[in-house]
Amino acid sequence: MRPLFQAQGSFTAERIEDPEAERFQPLLERCEDFFQLCFGRPARPDEGRQLPLERPPGVPSEAGHLIAVRDTSGQWVGVLEGLQGYRKPGEAYLGLMLLAPHVRGLGLGAALLHGYEDWLRSEGMHVLRVGVSEPNTSALRFWRRMGFEDEEWVGPMRQGELNYRVLRMRKTLTSPAATP
Repeated sequence: MRPLFQAQGSFTAERIEDPEAERFQPLLERCEDFFQLCFGRPARPDEGRQLPLERPPGVPSEAGHLIAVRDTSGQWVGVLEGLQGYRKPGEAYLGLMLLAPHVRGLGLGAALLHGYEDWLRSEGMHVLRVGVSEPNTSALRFWRRMGFEDEEWVGPMRQGELNYRVLRMRKTLTSPAATP
C-alpha cells in the first residue's frame, strides 16, 4: 500500500480499510496506560474491531478513515482514526491518535500531526477538530502546543468505567492568506 505521508523519515502512515481494524488490537493492548486513564479499564478484547463502529450515528462509512503508523520493520506503532466532512463539508475530526509507549516522547506525535494535516489539506479540509478527555492533561498540553484552540467543554459523559467532560478543540488548516 502507498503511504499517505511519512514522519521523521522512518515512520509511514497508510490508510487501511475498516475490516482490517482488528489488526490494531496488539497496539491497543500495549497502550494500557491510555485505556486506564480515559476508560478506567484495559482495552477490551475486541477494541480494535470496535474502532470503526464507534463513529457517530448517521456518519457514512466513507467519511471515516483509519490510518496505521508503521516503523521501518513494518510493526504498527500508532493509529489515527478520524472523519472527513464531519460536521460540515471541509471540516475533519480526529477521534484518536495513539502511539505505542516505546515511540512516545520522541517528537513523533507532532510529526504525525503535521503529516496528517497536510494530507487533510490535500483532501480539501480546512478545519480539524479533536476532543480531549478531561483526565488526559498531557494530551491537552500537546494539542494546545500544536495550535489547537479551546471551543467548549461538553459532558460529563460516560467513557468506559469513568464519567468526565471532554474539551472540543479546533485548528484552522489554511492560513487566512491562502483562503480564496
